[in-house]
Amino acid sequence: MILKASQRAGARELALHLLNGDTNEHVTVHEIRGFVSLDLEGALEEAQALSRGTRCTQYLFSLSLNPPDYADVPVEDFETAIDKIEKELKLTGQPRAIVFHEKNGRRHCHCVWSRIHYDEKLKAINMAHFKTKLSVIAKALYQEHGWELPRGFKKDTETEADNYRRAEWQQAERLKEDPAALKEFFQTAWAQSDNTKAFAAALQEYGYFLARGDRRGYVAVDYQGETYSLSRWLGVKTNALKEKLGDKAALPSADQARSYAESRMDENLKTHLAARRAAAKEKRAPMAQELRQLIKQQRHERERLLTRQSARWDQETRARIKRFPRGLTAVWDRVTGRYKQICAQNTEDTAACQKRDRDEQHQLIQRHLAESQKLHESLNFYKREQQAEEWRIKQQMAGYINTATQPDTPAPPISRIQEQIIVLEQKIVTLSDNIEDLQSALDNALLSEEAQVRIRVLIERAKEALFSKKAKEKSYFEHRKRAKAEELEQAQQQFYRHLQRHEKLKQEFEQQKRQIAHNREFYARIQNMAYTLNGLPLHRITITAPEGPPFNEVKYQQNLRRQSTASLIKAVTTPPPKQPITTTGLRENVLTVKEALNRTSGGSKQSFKPKNIHYNFPTKPLS
Repeated sequence: MILKASQRAGARELALHLLNGDTNEHVTVHEIRGFVSLDLEGALEEAQALSRGTRCTQYLFSLSLNPPDYADVPVEDFETAIDKIEKELKLTGQPRAIVFHEKNGRRHCHCVWSRIHYDEKLKAINMAHFKTKLSVIAKALYQEHGWELPRGFKKDTETEADNYRRAEWQQAERLKEDPAALKEFFQTAWAQSDNTKAFAAALQEYGYFLARGDRRGYVAVDYQGETYSLSRWLGVKTNALKEKLGDKAALPSADQARSYAESRMDENLKTHLAARRAAAKEKRAPMAQELRQLIKQQRHERERLLTRQSARWDQETRARIKRFPRGLTAVWDRVTGRYKQICAQNTEDTAACQKRDRDEQHQLIQRHLAESQKLHESLNFYKREQQAEEWRIKQQMAGYINTATQPDTPAPPISRIQEQIIVLEQKIVTLSDNIEDLQSALDNALLSEEAQVRIRVLIERAKEALFSKKAKEKSYFEHRKRAKAEELEQAQQQFYRHLQRHEKLKQEFEQQKRQIAHNREFYARIQNMAYTLNGLPLHRITITAPEGPPFNEVKYQQNLRRQSTASLIKAVTTPPPKQPITTTGLRENVLTVKEALNRTSGGSKQSFKPKNIHYNFPTKPLS
C-alpha cells in the first residue's frame, strides 16, 4: 500500500481534518492509545500540551495508508502494517490514534503518533530517513499481499510524468479541475515552446498569462486570478526555466497580469461563465443527491450493527462471568486448576467473539463500498465531462479576453407592459378553456393576418397552460401518494416499536414474577428452619405483616429462658400451622431455635456461636 507521512504541528486542524464527515463519506475512530483523553481532538491537543515542555515544533507524526482500489484489506492487515512501521521508526509504545476514512468508493487509514517520549527528559523521537524506510516497507507490503507494484516502485525512472503532489492536488481540487490534465497541459505547452514568446502564447490560448511571481520566479495567472507555480507544475528547476524564459524582470508581475485579466472580464463574460457552470452542476445534481441518500442509509445500517453487537457483547460477557464459581467452590477450583481452565476458555471465547464482530463489520463495509463504487463511476463520468467542459470554457473565455470580444448578446428583455399583456392573455385562455372556439376563429375571413397570428399564439399558450396544469396535477397526486406511503411506513415503524416495547415489558414482568417466587421460597425456608433442622419435610407458609405494637425481642428472650428445655424442643419440632405467619413470628422462631440449640449443646447463651453448633436431635421426629 502507498505510505505517505510527514512531521507536523497543528493538533486541532489535524483532528478536524480526520473527523471531517463532509469530504469523507464515513469516518471511524478505530483506536486511541496512550492518551488520557478518549476523543481524538483532546488526544492530539494533549500531545501539543506535552510538547510545550520541549523545543519540538513538529510534535506529531502523521501517516496515511492507501491500499490499491481493487484490494480487499481487513482491519487486521492495517494494524499489522502499522505495528511494523511503528517498530521500524522506533515509535513503539508512543501514544497513537487510528482513523479510517471511506471516500469515492475506497477505504484508507490514517495513523497519528506523538513524537514526544514520555520520560523524565521529554525528548522528541528523531525521525531520520523516514521516507526511505517507508518506501521499503511499502514495497514489502505490495509483495506480501500479491498486489501489482506501481511503476514508480518497479523503477524510479518509470515514474509517471503527470504525477502530482499533494499541494498541486489541493489547488486543482479547490478549482474543480483535474490535476493530471492541468499538469499535462503545462508540460505540453513547455515542450512545444522554444522561447518566452511561444510559451506565453501557448498559455494564453487557454486563458493563462506568463508572469513574474512574488515568492517564486515564474508563474502563470489565469483569468480568474489564480496563480500557478511553473516550477511545481512543470517539474522543472528554476535554472531550466531561466534558461528558456530569460530574465524574469522582463515579465509582468502577477498583480499586473491579474489586473489585465480582470479588466477584460466584464459582467457579460462573468454571467456567461456562471451560467455554464450552473448548468453543469445541475446536470449532475440528481446523482449527487442519490449518493447523499445512500451514505445516509449506510450510516444508519452501521449504527444498527454496532448497537446490536454491543448488546450481544454485554450478554456474552455476563455469561462468561457466570462461569466462575463463588464461595468455597471458587477456592477449590483454584486448588484443582479448574479456575485456569475457565480463564483460558473465556479468553478463547472473547477472541472468537471479537473476530466475529470484526468480520461482520468488514462484510458490511465491503458491501457499502461496492454500492458506492457504482454511483461514483457515474459521478466520475459527469465529473470528467464537466472538466472537459471547463477546458472548453477556458479556451472560449481566452478567445474573448485576447480579442476583447464578448459572447452573444442575449435577447433584450420585454417591457413591463408587454409582460402584463402576456400574463393577462394566458389567464384569459386558461380560464376560458375553450381552444375549439379559438381554432374556429381562424377561419373567419374578416380577421387580419396579425390577428390570426395572435390567435395562433393564444392557442399555443393555452395548450402549454393545459399541459402545465396536468403536469402539476400529476405531480401533486404523486406527491400525495409518496406522502401516504411515508405515513404508512412511519405507522408501521411505530407499531413495531410498540411491539418491541410490549415484548420487553413482558420479559421484565416474567423476570419480576420469578424474583417474587424465589423471595417467597426463601422466606418459607426461614420460617421452616426450626422444623427442617430435625429432618422433617418442608411446609409452605404464607407470611404477612405484623399487627399491633412492635415486637419486643428482649422480653421474648427473657420468657424463653424461663421455659423448660422440653417445652422448647417441643416448640421447635412441632410442624408450623397452615395459617398466615407474620414477620414477628419469623423472628420468634429464630430465637426459639437458637435457645434450644444453646441448651442442647451444653453451652450458655453468652458462648453460643453458630459455627460451633452440635446437633443432638434424635434421628426420628419427636412427637
